[in-house]
Amino acid sequence: MVANESEAALSVLIAAWNCWGDLERCLHSILQDPEIPSNLEIVVVDNGSEDGTPARLLRSFPGVRLARNEANLGHARAVNQAMELARGEFLLVLDADTVVRPGAFARLLTFLRERPEVAVAAPRMFNGDGTIQETARSFPKPINGLLGRQSILTRWFPNNRFVKQYLRTEDRARSSPFRVDWVSAACMMFSAALVRRIGPWDEGYHSYWVDADWCMRAGIAGGTIYCVPGAQVVHFEQNRRGRRKSARRTVLFHRSVNRFYRKHYTRGWLDPRAVAASLVLGVRAAFLVTGNLFLPPDGIVESKNPIAILEERPKEE
Repeated sequence: MVANESEAALSVLIAAWNCWGDLERCLHSILQDPEIPSNLEIVVVDNGSEDGTPARLLRSFPGVRLARNEANLGHARAVNQAMELARGEFLLVLDADTVVRPGAFARLLTFLRERPEVAVAAPRMFNGDGTIQETARSFPKPINGLLGRQSILTRWFPNNRFVKQYLRTEDRARSSPFRVDWVSAACMMFSAALVRRIGPWDEGYHSYWVDADWCMRAGIAGGTIYCVPGAQVVHFEQNRRGRRKSARRTVLFHRSVNRFYRKHYTRGWLDPRAVAASLVLGVRAAFLVTGNLFLPPDGIVESKNPIAILEERPKEE
C-alpha cells in the first residue's frame, strides 16, 4: 500500500465518524484482497470521532493516511477533504460500513480505463443478508416521494411500475455492466480528472443525495454512469427500512431531497415548484419523525462472514 509515493493508481476515500468497528472490518477486507493495485492509497478523514477511531486507526493501520476534523463537518465536506489529499489517478469513495469482495476494485478500475466515456462506476451492492441493495437507480420523479426505496408503499406494491423504473429492478439479474442515472456513494469510483473538470462535491448537502447530485453533474458534463455487477460489495446500511431513524437524520434527508429537486428541476427558491416541494417535503418529514416513534430501533443484520455471502455467488465478469 502506498504510504510515501507521490502518485497512486487508486485512492480509496473514507469519511469516518464514531465507527471504528465498521472501519476496521472495511480496511481488513480491502487489504486482504490479492487483486488490489500495489500502489493503492487509503485516505481516511475523521469527522470528530469520540470513540477513539483516530488513535486506533494509526495503531492498527499505519499505512493509511489520516486527516482529523475537530467536529462533524458532514459527509460531503469530509469527502472533499479526502479528494484534496488524494494522489491517485482514480478515486473511490467508500462508506466505512462496507465489506469489499476480492477483485471488486480491480474490476472497477479496469472498466473505467477501458471505457473513458464513463464518468462514474459502481459495484453491485448487497445487504448484510445477501440480498441486492438497490443502489444503481434512475433519477427520481415526484411520485417517488411516495414510492421511494424505503417507503411503506414500495413494500406493499414492489412491482408498481414507478418503483420498478426508479429502482431499476429489471437489472437485478444482469451480469454485464449496465448504464444507470446515478449510483450510491457507499461505493463509487471515478477519475481525479473528473473532479478537476466539474468541481468538488456540493457541501450544501450534509450527506444524503450528494451522490445523485454528483452523478447528475457528471452526466451534464458528458459522462455516463455504470453499475458493474462483477464488482461486489456488502453494505451494512445504517438507514434500513422499517426501523427507527433519528429526527435529525430524517430532517437532513428531506433537506437534501429539497436541495436536489430545487437545484436540478426548478429555477430557484421563488419558483412555484420549489415552494410546493418545500411544503410537501416539510409535511412528509414531520409525518415520518412522528411515525418513527412507533418503529422498532434499528439493529443491523449482519452475516458472521460477510465475504462468504458473495463468494457463494458465481463470479460475474
